[in-house]
Amino acid sequence: MKRALLLCITSTMLTACASGDDTGPVLVATPGMPSPELALQQSIDRVHAFMASMRERLDTPVVASRPLETTRPTDITGPRTPAQPAPLPAATNATPVVRRHEAAPLFGKGGGVWFAFGDGTPTIDCAPGDICIMRLAPGETAETSALTLSDTTNWHADLVRGTRGIHAGWAVAFAPGKDAHDAWVSLATNARTYRVALSARSPSMRLVAFTHSAGEPDAQPNLTPHNGQSGFATSAPDFRFVLSGDSPAWKPLRVYRDANRTFIQFPKTQVAASPRLAILAPAGAAARGYQAVGDSYVVDAPITEAVLTGDEPGSPTVRITYGEPR
Repeated sequence: MKRALLLCITSTMLTACASGDDTGPVLVATPGMPSPELALQQSIDRVHAFMASMRERLDTPVVASRPLETTRPTDITGPRTPAQPAPLPAATNATPVVRRHEAAPLFGKGGGVWFAFGDGTPTIDCAPGDICIMRLAPGETAETSALTLSDTTNWHADLVRGTRGIHAGWAVAFAPGKDAHDAWVSLATNARTYRVALSARSPSMRLVAFTHSAGEPDAQPNLTPHNGQSGFATSAPDFRFVLSGDSPAWKPLRVYRDANRTFIQFPKTQVAASPRLAILAPAGAAARGYQAVGDSYVVDAPITEAVLTGDEPGSPTVRITYGEPR
């Protein structure tokens, strides 16, 4: 009798004990066990928090190396000596990649593009939304640690290895983001060193390979390296900017020029407010565009006047002027 009762009690964890009536399954709540739905939501929240904070931790040239300073509000009292505009940096610093001799592409059947390895610096065009493959020579292998990408914010590169048939060779896959500009990649294999310029232009070179010849160099030409995770060249920052107008929460902490670019640094987390940037001068700077990197807007030109406008009620505006406010 005791044994039958024990079996009956145990079976109620899944189904009702058969005692003459069929009451159906019994739901048992076990105290102390975590809810799988709650655990999943907490995991998703952690991922979202990580993605939101990742951009805040990306380096721009002076974030980690210089104390917060030098961009002046217009309410500073007392006399002030007008700033003399500094000469613009040399035009050779205007592009993020300085190339030696450009290798000439040869467009083959089926959309493939070929470069001669010893011809100079190849440029792979890959438009945002596409994936472009650079195939290595048969027998070449490489380590992931030997792959260097200058702009890991807006470009993604993976070393991949095929396993069957014609896909058994090694390759590098490139995927640009929507804000991608020029970048460069370097890869040292067991046979040679590839140094390739990347451009987010269209049409994309979806499949790239190289021809090789006797007497070719064992490495392609050097590309100008850049300091910092974001791939920006650094020089002596020029902080001679003045901020005027409203004072919203996202009002920039400072504005500066560095290596022929203009950096607008926002308070921590406020870059997410995404105020609209209108470049007023010089006239050609607006065509160069800008991107959000870390806690800053990065304009691909030295600007002299611009306006930031917020989306919140009242549309607060902040004017940026190089030198003295107008």
